[in-house]
Amino acid sequence: MDHRGRWDGFGYPGLGIVDDLLWALLLLGLLALVVVLTLRLLRSPNGKSPSQVPDRALEIARERYAKGEISQAEYETLKKNLSG
Repeated sequence: MDHRGRWDGFGYPGLGIVDDLLWALLLLGLLALVVVLTLRLLRSPNGKSPSQVPDRALEIARERYAKGEISQAEYETLKKNLSG
């Protein structure tokens, strides 16, 4: 066999640019996997991202106001504090 060509280290001739592209795709895939797993770990236990938590708090305030548990003034104060 001719040993002047490119070899992959396992005794087989490499594929040249195709081999390099396959490695690049593998590394990009691993990077994407790390990003996806990191984003999932950063989410709160209920599956909502931290930016969605104030929306839930505002929803609870609306429910309490609808049930008559808090006054309109208390609701407006909560709404103002949770929105800004």
